Amino acid sequence: MKLNAERIRTLREQRAWSQEHLATVAGLSTRTLQRIEAGAAASQETCMALAAALDVPVRLITGTPQPTDISTGPSLPRPVSPASSWIMPAVLLVCLVVWFGYSIGKDMAERDNRATAGCDRDSAACESSRPDAGAR
Repeated sequence: MKLNAERIRTLREQRAWSQEHLATVAGLSTRTLQRIEAGAAASQETCMALAAALDVPVRLITGTPQPTDISTGPSLPRPVSPASSWIMPAVLLVCLVVWFGYSIGKDMAERDNRATAGCDRDSAACESSRPDAGAR
């Protein structure tokens, strides 16, 4: 694979790195880096190692042109539609209302069950404590 030797040299010098340092960081021999900067071809693994060491995309050091199609670039987050932005809060609200209603209903049922159990034991006391007991 043909690399852009001048660009590699420029990127290395921008970081104030020697050939030995870049070779060490990339996991290459110094002689391999010297050959690359002299214009020799390199394997794909060497190209990827250099790109990773220089923290640049591979296409930047291979000399391949930047893609002009914007669909090949990084994907942008999809815009949230107004219809879907209220769905999650609405679902949470419904769950809260159902839970609250269940809790209140359960408490009321337990209170009624306790009152009914008391009436079963002492029906005379239960008759006199009813609100409609005076109307009889």
